[in-house]
Amino acid sequence: MRKGLFAICSVLLVLVVSIAALGPGCTPTTGTIEVKATLDGSPWTGAVSYTLTGPGAAAPTVINGSSVPGSHSADAGNWTCAYVSGGPGAFVGITTSPTQSVTAGGTIGFTLNFVTPTEVDAYVTFDSWSINGTPVPGGATYWVGPGTIIDATYKEGVTGNNTGQPVTVHETSWLTVHNTGTDGMGEGPVITLHVVNGLGAVKTDPPSDVSNQQATVEGVPKPICAKVDLPACTEVHLDAEADLEQEVGTAYTKTINWMRVPAGVVILVDDGAVVFDVESIGAWETFTLVSYACVEVGEGFEDTDPSNDCCVASSMITIGFVPPGP
Repeated sequence: MRKGLFAICSVLLVLVVSIAALGPGCTPTTGTIEVKATLDGSPWTGAVSYTLTGPGAAAPTVINGSSVPGSHSADAGNWTCAYVSGGPGAFVGITTSPTQSVTAGGTIGFTLNFVTPTEVDAYVTFDSWSINGTPVPGGATYWVGPGTIIDATYKEGVTGNNTGQPVTVHETSWLTVHNTGTDGMGEGPVITLHVVNGLGAVKTDPPSDVSNQQATVEGVPKPICAKVDLPACTEVHLDAEADLEQEVGTAYTKTINWMRVPAGVVILVDDGAVVFDVESIGAWETFTLVSYACVEVGEGFEDTDPSNDCCVASSMITIGFVPPGP
């Protein structure tokens, strides 16, 4: 009798253990996210802000981290890590990938990578105005006909001990346009510009790769074909922003083909491309131009002398439109 009772109890115990093992309380539903950091390829520990964004029932779940290494419990699904601020140097990226998938019971890792910034000095100065590629003195009035390109050149570069090292330079160049009216008398119709932002409108000698070129008006990005009105007696600030890949120790001459008076044909790509076309202008109307520029080195570099990152405003030139003859 005791043997039979023992056998029954043993079977019941096995069933209870089996049911417990299959029960939902023992099946993991979350995984683990580990966040680390490196400085120049070596492990780094300290304060750095980052976010982890993952799945949620009604909205994405966001986990805020403030130091590394850090470990976080996370629901199964795709999670994205994003750097916010802090860290030991210049942030250069996340490995192995900024977005990874968490599985129940599994572990994934994000590594925030930093480098010690290379010390350099970026500089820019205004050089000269040009009309159809020929330099002209400032402080003068130039009467031009259809198809004329007004451009400006700037001297710029990045100096430092790492000669030849590539560096991304973000550059913003401004053009202040003042519609002075008919023959400079302060009265006249609105001058209308057309945003072209043509590839080749911003270029350097020696050549450097130009990317993220953007035309803006009063600091607001404008799409290609947007119209820009220049009322009489009103200053309007036009901008051209771009990222240029340059080399430390090389001196560059940058040319911006700022605008072309009515030509009838929009040139988007080549040396005749411009940032803005003058779409409509009355006979004998005039406008003035003043330009300056600023440069900023990209990630991984530290500018040791910000005082020469922006140049002083150029001399003013006046452009007057001469209509074509009969």
